[in-house]
Amino acid sequence: MTAPFLSLAQIRNRLILTARWVLREYRPGPDGRCPTCRTPDCPPAAAARHVLRAATRVHLWHPTAQPPEPDGDAPRRAGDGG
Repeated sequence: MTAPFLSLAQIRNRLILTARWVLREYRPGPDGRCPTCRTPDCPPAAAARHVLRAATRVHLWHPTAQPPEPDGDAPRRAGDGG
């Protein structure tokens, strides 16, 4: 499936699963280096950690995640009753 058919929660879950897969593939060996990149600070693993941190910090169902109320100073549109 592609993104237009997925909910935000499904997209978030796929990002998390992909980041976990990357972390498994780029897990440092006993010498502390990535087996794929052969570097101690692997860029793909760092990016996957950032994605996991950002995706788990977002609360899609948090009760305070309401859209902001419109400003009283905002220009009125036709049909707003005013």
